[in-house]
Amino acid sequence: MTTPEPWPADGPRLSDDTAEHADEPTGSAGLNQPWRAAVAGIELVVAVGLLVAAWWSWRQGTVTIYLPGPQGAVDVVTRSIGSWLAAAVGAATLAGLLLLDAIRQLVLALRARRASNGV
Repeated sequence: MTTPEPWPADGPRLSDDTAEHADEPTGSAGLNQPWRAAVAGIELVVAVGLLVAAWWSWRQGTVTIYLPGPQGAVDVVTRSIGSWLAAAVGAATLAGLLLLDAIRQLVLALRARRASNGV
């Protein structure tokens, strides 16, 4: 036994009152906000910190070992520690994502400032 759908296949039916007020803004402030410049600045500072952490982690992830070789020569062996290198790659990736979002935030903040000046 099948039951009828609570609304037709083309979507729910809106009442006349709901349909009249569908085009009015719902009170959201919109995307363009001047305070987004501060958010972009904070994201840039965090991204720089993550890049420094990535550089430090990468340096920790490579170890150089000097071994005595035949006839007094020195053999140099470089070892890589995967957990440190993975942390460095993760921090650099997160810094890149924060940089992209900071650029987006800054563009939205500047667009809001121009719009408020009447341009």
